[in-house]
Amino acid sequence: MQIMIRAGFVAATTAVVASTAQGQTINPDFGGCYNIRNVGSIPGVPGSYGGVCFKYDDPDLLLIGGAANSSGAAVYSIRVTRDSEGIINGFVGNATKFADAPNIDGGLTYGPGNVLFFTRYSNHAIGQIKPGQTTPSKDTPLASIFAGSTGSLQFVPPGYPGAGRLKVLSYNSRLWADINYVADGNGTYDILGPANSIININPIAPEGIVFVQPGNPGFTKHSVLISDYGSGKIEVFDLDSNGDPVLASKRTLLTGFGGPEGGTRDPRTGHFVFSTFSGNRLIVITGFNTNCPANLVPDCGVDDLDFQVFSPAYNILDCADPAMPQGCPADFNKDGFVDDLDFQIFAVSYDGLICN
Repeated sequence: MQIMIRAGFVAATTAVVASTAQGQTINPDFGGCYNIRNVGSIPGVPGSYGGVCFKYDDPDLLLIGGAANSSGAAVYSIRVTRDSEGIINGFVGNATKFADAPNIDGGLTYGPGNVLFFTRYSNHAIGQIKPGQTTPSKDTPLASIFAGSTGSLQFVPPGYPGAGRLKVLSYNSRLWADINYVADGNGTYDILGPANSIININPIAPEGIVFVQPGNPGFTKHSVLISDYGSGKIEVFDLDSNGDPVLASKRTLLTGFGGPEGGTRDPRTGHFVFSTFSGNRLIVITGFNTNCPANLVPDCGVDDLDFQVFSPAYNILDCADPAMPQGCPADFNKDGFVDDLDFQIFAVSYDGLICN
């Protein structure tokens, strides 16, 4: 028999109103927990902005494409500043060139071996920059694999369905492709055809893609955010078992942005960070978290509403029981049971209230 002791918990509620700025809005269906912060242009980075990520071994060093889509494009680096809550609020000095990245578009991310991958528009190719290098080490044309031109790319993160798979998006053809890659023995990777699958995501003109886990406000399933350059929106899809978007699940998270481009998650806070090709801005959407599975409703924090969901699951215990909610979301440690180990995780989040 399980014994649940719920002593010392502090009952509290919180409400955060989503920001609007210059016609930019957040869909209230996501719980009213997100806010828009325009960090502005980055000193020393030439417009237009391309893909964005953080250096694999430095959570405060931002990498971003400058002069995107041109032959003189490059990746630039700059250190970010943060406020008392850890939210990015500015930059230190001027950016410096990190590496050449001709024709970089909305895709910029680290892959296996800490190789920096970037998409090239309108070359329809993927470039690779090895650690410590300042020029691309490999370039792979994609014309024989799928149509159009990238677009973006991203590796599915650990813990997500389809973890480790490579997703590459065609801007022109509005396509999402799952593509194989293998080590080539030179510290880079061969990208192989044919594609495992190709999904038509029209009318989205895709640029940056960012994965989001359950427990974020308004997210009950593993999901993906796609920057829709054409409409100035950020669209959301649930993921299937291969880490691909479920088209019927489409929802709009953000509207009113000119040219949303690259996207990433802040490694310190989990907040959604994206660049704009038009206007050359860095935008931070606060309210996302790095790990808050106990936010079962989910809303702006872990409170009594989440306890009302957790308690019956705890009493059922076995995730295989037909009475257990689908997916057994209260099994935080994924051992097949909702037990005291999960309660300990819940208790920590409940006492903290606000997800982070």
